[in-house]
Amino acid sequence: MTEQRVSVRYARSLLETAGQDNLTVRVMEDFNTVLKMIESSRDLQNLINSPIIQHWKKKKAFTELFSPVVSKLMMKFINLLAEKRREKLLPHIAIQYEKLYNQLNGRLPVEITSAIELSDLIKEKITEKMKEKTGKTVLASFRVDPLLKGGMLIKVDDWVFDASVKNQLEILFDKLATGQAIS
Repeated sequence: MTEQRVSVRYARSLLETAGQDNLTVRVMEDFNTVLKMIESSRDLQNLINSPIIQHWKKKKAFTELFSPVVSKLMMKFINLLAEKRREKLLPHIAIQYEKLYNQLNGRLPVEITSAIELSDLIKEKITEKMKEKTGKTVLASFRVDPLLKGGMLIKVDDWVFDASVKNQLEILFDKLATGQAIS
């Protein structure tokens, strides 16, 4: 079974359980806390990725590290992953959980990249227009990339709308290089 399929199953199961206990938001926060702890500690990364360390030792370490900062449900979940020797999947499960959580709550993460810093008014208009078009709550994140030369790039999941000057110049160059008519 692929990593993604397994991660989706665990995430879906956790979301269902969290939903029954009204803990979906708390579990999302717990995932963020756990992932930050993992990213900031090389020793914790080594513990999670080590095939040599026995699962009961990992469970003990996880309990000491995470139980003061996460919910009981999340702690049970982490221990379950350790028992099944799937603790390496924790970051992947977190990503899948967030996707499922966003779908369930009508939230749409959008990454908007522009060549220059956009004003708050323009950011608000873009967000509002996307909300109007999709009917979902738009979670916009804005970045600046001077390599775009102008325009913007909007990314929603796997879909990309590229209205950058850089892209238009590349299209023009390709047409000129292949001798196609320029329209």
